[in-house]
Amino acid sequence: MKDTFSRFIKNEIIDKKRNRTSKLELLLGVFDTGYLDNNLISIALNNIDVKNYIIQLLNDLNIKYVLGKRNNISVAYDNLTKYSCKKQTHYFSGVFLSSGTISDVESTSYHLELKLQNENKAIEIQSILNNYEFNFKILKRKNSWMLYIKRVEAICDFLKAIEAIEAYMMFEESKIERDFQNNINRLTNFDYYNQERIANANKEFLTNWDYIQKNDLYEWFSEYEIAFFKLKQENLDLTLNELSHLLSQRGINKSKSTLNNYLIKLKKIIKKIKKGK
Repeated sequence: MKDTFSRFIKNEIIDKKRNRTSKLELLLGVFDTGYLDNNLISIALNNIDVKNYIIQLLNDLNIKYVLGKRNNISVAYDNLTKYSCKKQTHYFSGVFLSSGTISDVESTSYHLELKLQNENKAIEIQSILNNYEFNFKILKRKNSWMLYIKRVEAICDFLKAIEAIEAYMMFEESKIERDFQNNINRLTNFDYYNQERIANANKEFLTNWDYIQKNDLYEWFSEYEIAFFKLKQENLDLTLNELSHLLSQRGINKSKSTLNNYLIKLKKIIKKIKKGK
C-alpha cells in the first residue's frame, strides 16, 4: 500500500521514544477520540501499525483491554482518566494517531482533520486547541464530529505542536515548492498577457500611422510627434523609455509620459477624422 502523508506522520509519532508518562498521555489522546458506553471506551484502528503500537503501549503500562471485531480495542475509561495529562504534545499526538488525517503534500488544497465519536469531547478538544489560535472548525458527520483546519500556517503549527518535525519539514518544503511554481506560472501568464497587449498596441499604432501617411494628414501633428511615430515604426520592440533615449540622441528630449500622450493623440485624431467622414 502506498504511504500517504497521514501514514508518514503516524509512523513518525510511533517511532518516537517515550517514557511511562508520555505513553500514558498519548493513550489518553488516543482513547478520547473513541466511543464511550457506560465506562467502556472503544476505538477502531484500521491502520495495523497504529493498532499494534497501541496494544504494545497498553501491555507496557499493564492496562487491561479487550480486542473486538473490526479492529476495535476497548478499555475501562476509569483506567485512563485516573492519570493526569501534563504535556499536551503527547496527548494531541495520540488524538492524531487515532483519528487524524491530512491531505497529501502534493494535493492542490490543504486540509487536516481529527475525527471524534463524542460531541462533548470534540468541543472540549476544539476549545483547548483554539486557545492556541489554531481556529479549528467543528462539523458533525453522521455519528461523529470532525475538527478541521485548512489554513497552511495552522497546519504547520499543529505538526510542530505534536513534534512531527520531519512531517512539518516535508510539508513546509512542499509548500515552498508549490508557491515557487505558482509564482512562475503567474509570471509566465503575466508575460504572455503583456506580450499580447504590446502586440495589439503595436498593431493599432501601425494601422493608425499608416492611415495618416496614406492620407497625408501630417498637419495634425508637430515635427516632434512625427519624428517619434517614424522612430517607433522602425523599432516596434523598444519600450517608450528606450525610444525616449533614442530621441534624445537626436536632440529631441521627450519623457516617456509625453510619448505616451503622442500615441493617445494619434488614436484620438484617427477617431475624429473617421467620425467626420
